[in-house]
Amino acid sequence: MKEEELLRKRLAELADKAYTQSVYTYTHFLNEYEQSIYKEMQKELSFTDSHLEGGHEYFTRAVAVFGSEDMFGYQGEIPLACARISPVFDKYAENLSHRDYLGAMMHLGIERHQLGDILIDGKEAYVFCFSHIGHLLEEELTRVRHTQVRTEITRWEESGYQQKFLKKEGFAASTRLDAIVSLAFGLSRKASGQLLKKQKVFVNGKLFLSGDGRLETGDVISVRGYGKFLLEGLGKQSRKGRQLIVLKIFQ
Repeated sequence: MKEEELLRKRLAELADKAYTQSVYTYTHFLNEYEQSIYKEMQKELSFTDSHLEGGHEYFTRAVAVFGSEDMFGYQGEIPLACARISPVFDKYAENLSHRDYLGAMMHLGIERHQLGDILIDGKEAYVFCFSHIGHLLEEELTRVRHTQVRTEITRWEESGYQQKFLKKEGFAASTRLDAIVSLAFGLSRKASGQLLKKQKVFVNGKLFLSGDGRLETGDVISVRGYGKFLLEGLGKQSRKGRQLIVLKIFQ
């Protein structure tokens, strides 16, 4: 059975269990493609309240949670945690990448689907994960590359982390998805079209295969292999009818 079929079956099973047993159920961390499948199924799963939980506002990876206080009469706890990884000796710390942190955690035997987003803030990183994985990281993660680190569970709300953006403005022929992806990453329309066909473009977590969809202010677009950006606003049209686009590129 294909992975997509297995995921659809699993989502249906979790929704049914939540509904029949009045217990909260949840998936592993879903990537954007898997989240898109969940969103496609929301209508058939609507007999059970559900939502995506990624731990922060602009999540890329998230857990699908089935159940709600309205359904069950009690508020369930989602076993997610935020782990802060920081150098023991800041003076000697390397500039570590997303790949460095992920590699160190997977070296401990942690599988990718047990981890959510990894956000880097200077010489520190914040990792969203299941609670038991967070405790494992506290005990076992002591080094990333050549840098000695300490790991501790923290409250995301108290982290002080601020998402960094690079503002970009430019003119596009329209607010079509392919045109704005081209503007965001300096690509040709043909190249943007190929990314869509290869299932690499997501709008608000939903997979798009065609570039003719129109974007709206506030939409978040993710392109695998390139990055993510937010459509902040639209300006005045040029004399030739081209639309001024204002983007915020995630850093």
